[in-house]
Amino acid sequence: MFKLDNRLENDSFFMQEIKNFQIRLMNVQEFFWIVLIPIKPNLIELSDLEVDERNELLNFAIDLGNYIKSDQNFDKVNIGMLGNVVAQLHLHIVLRNKDDPAWPGPVWGWKSTSNLDEETKQIRSKLIVQYLK
Repeated sequence: MFKLDNRLENDSFFMQEIKNFQIRLMNVQEFFWIVLIPIKPNLIELSDLEVDERNELLNFAIDLGNYIKSDQNFDKVNIGMLGNVVAQLHLHIVLRNKDDPAWPGPVWGWKSTSNLDEETKQIRSKLIVQYLK
């Protein structure tokens, strides 16, 4: 049975479940940061997914990232999977600007100074929902 890692649950907001994964919005004000989590139990590595599931996840991440980048004029889409801290398979989509506080470095390990405010959460949520239509 699928169980979401507590750290992912505590650090993000559930947006929607589609296809075979959850879409979650990270509770970070400084970055438009989305996490996709396959809803199958015991997944650690990308190779644990079937090829068609892997392709679906990666293609969705690319398309969603590019949609938001274009709509909001971001400079870069970062897509990554580390799994060193949270082993459960999850994929990050982080929209970046050259003037963001972590640029040009990675967002991983960067400490956010504020949680997502309600207005920004609503704006980001609407963009994700628009993409899903």
